[in-house]
Amino acid sequence: MTKVAACLVALLIAFVITPRAGAIARHEAGKLQLPAYPTLQTPVEQIYKQMFIEQGIEPDSRKATIVRAWVEKIRHDPVILSVIPGGAQGVSQVFLDPRIRESVMSSGLARLSAADRLSYIQLLTRFLDELVPVNCYGEVDMGAAMNRVTLREMSDADVQQYFELLYKILSGDARKSPIALPTPQQYAFAQLRLSRALLIELDGNESDVERYEAFARNPSLATPLDACWATRVTLHAIVAMPDPERDFILLRTLLPGDRQTEIPAGEATAP
Repeated sequence: MTKVAACLVALLIAFVITPRAGAIARHEAGKLQLPAYPTLQTPVEQIYKQMFIEQGIEPDSRKATIVRAWVEKIRHDPVILSVIPGGAQGVSQVFLDPRIRESVMSSGLARLSAADRLSYIQLLTRFLDELVPVNCYGEVDMGAAMNRVTLREMSDADVQQYFELLYKILSGDARKSPIALPTPQQYAFAQLRLSRALLIELDGNESDVERYEAFARNPSLATPLDACWATRVTLHAIVAMPDPERDFILLRTLLPGDRQTEIPAGEATAP
C-alpha cells in the first residue's frame, strides 16, 4: 500500500497546481495583461467589468473587490516584479504559460509555511467536495475538473483565502528562500503514515482498497468516477495525517520537478 499511496500522491500534482482559481487568474491576466495603466487602450474599469460579468460576478461585489485588490498588490510588489521578466506585464504570462505556471506554483507552494500549505490543500479539498460532482464533470484530469469551478460558486471567504495564498505563493517563488527538506528516513516514515491514513479513510473496506490500488496501478485506464473518488480519498487521508509527516508528504509532492530527487525514497520500515 505504501508504493500505491506514493504513486497516487504523485498524480495529484496537476490537481494541486492548476485549480480553477488559477484558471481565473489566467483569464484575468489574459484580459488585463497587467501593464501600466496609461498604456491601456480600454479603461481599466471597463475591462474589469467585462471580466466579472463573464464570471457571473457583480462588478461591485465583495468578490470583485478581492480580485481588484489582488491585482493591485501584485502590480506594486517590488520583490515579485523584480524577478519576473517584463515586470507587471510578465506576471500575467506566469498564468498563460503552463510550463512557467507549473514551475512558479511548485516553487512557491514548496516555500509556504507548513500551515499555509495545509490551508491550500484544505481549500482545494473543500472545492472538490462541495463544488465538483462525483464524476468530476467526466474528467480524469483533476486540474481540468477544477477548472470548471467558477468564482461565482465560491464563497467570498474562500475567494479571499485563495488569493491571499496565491500572493504568498508568488512571493515565495520570487524570494527563493531555502526549502527545509525531510530526510529519506523521515519521508519513508511519512509514506507509512499515509498508507495508514488511506486505510482508515477507506475504513478497511476490501473492495474499496482494491478499487484504490487498481486506479493507482493503471490511472490511464480509470473512469472519471474512479479518478475523482481516488483523488478525494487521497486528499482526505493527507489532511487527516498528523504533522510533521503530513507536511513531508505535501512538500515532497509539491517540490519543483528539478528538485524531486533531493528526497530519496529511503527504506520504509515499520514504525
